Amino acid sequence: MATIGHYYIKSCISAATFKGVDTKALMMMAGIAPSAMKNKQRITDHCMGLLLNSLIQHTQDAFFGFSKTPVTPKFYQMLLKSVALSKNIGQAIETLQTALSLAGCQLEITGNDDNISLTLTHQHDDPAHFLQEYLMVFVHRLLCWLANKTIPLTGASVVYEPEDYQTEFALLFRCNTLTNQAQNAIFFDAQILDWPVLQESDNIYRIIDQFPLIVLRFPESDNALDQRVYRLIKRYFNTHNNLPDANYIADALSMSSATLRRQLGGLETSFSQLKTEFRQEQAMRLLRHPQNTIEAIATQLDYSEARAFSRVFKQWTELTPSQYRQLFLP
Repeated sequence: MATIGHYYIKSCISAATFKGVDTKALMMMAGIAPSAMKNKQRITDHCMGLLLNSLIQHTQDAFFGFSKTPVTPKFYQMLLKSVALSKNIGQAIETLQTALSLAGCQLEITGNDDNISLTLTHQHDDPAHFLQEYLMVFVHRLLCWLANKTIPLTGASVVYEPEDYQTEFALLFRCNTLTNQAQNAIFFDAQILDWPVLQESDNIYRIIDQFPLIVLRFPESDNALDQRVYRLIKRYFNTHNNLPDANYIADALSMSSATLRRQLGGLETSFSQLKTEFRQEQAMRLLRHPQNTIEAIATQLDYSEARAFSRVFKQWTELTPSQYRQLFLP
């Protein structure tokens, strides 16, 4: 499963913190324990997605409080609905140019018959470059989603030198990225402009519902084994109201339990870890609804009793289930 480093958590909350938003509470609502920040632990993309959506809600700014003039929180939803109507990638870029210009950003396309450059600039307060990097990644991964395959980048460039997070920065574009350049840009083959948009317009609602996971996950990561296992756990849970074991997942993937264990180990994860991540995600979701008793949630998530569930939940979040639930009361 994709994880996010400490630097980006700290950067994404900086503008909201400056504006007086209780970002510590927002992090706890997203399942990010205070000790995770102190110990510089990585967090799951699901927790990061919850945090980003909370920042949008509490700053009333689609750009997480970085905007000089707040951008409507519905910005991404409206943009996604518009761009999904495009016939090809070139047309999708034109739609992106128009939408981003309304949010204080400029997306410029230049190039020749061989190579295309997409340069993105904005007028907002972004000293740590979080918004710049977020929007550049958003543009690339949205275009990949529309094409239903990865758009390979021939390069990328930024006008600054990333400090203290070079390793994390290298994961953004997965290509040769030059720093201290004249433009913030991504580069790709010109023929890609003619690639057709293959996503059905109805699929846009799934992406909107899962946003911003489209930004946090690298294209085609959904096909990775850990993601497939996670989806099978979720599908089983939604159907049976409890959790499957490793043998069921291995059978569903037409492999032995030993092969499943070995291949997940190659991805530096395990069935047990994926099951734990799913349990945490579902526990937080279910606790937001007061009609779900802690006892019932414990049973659904295959804990022997509510006390055992409460103990594990506190290990995850440093809050008891009751304390976590209190965060969402008006």
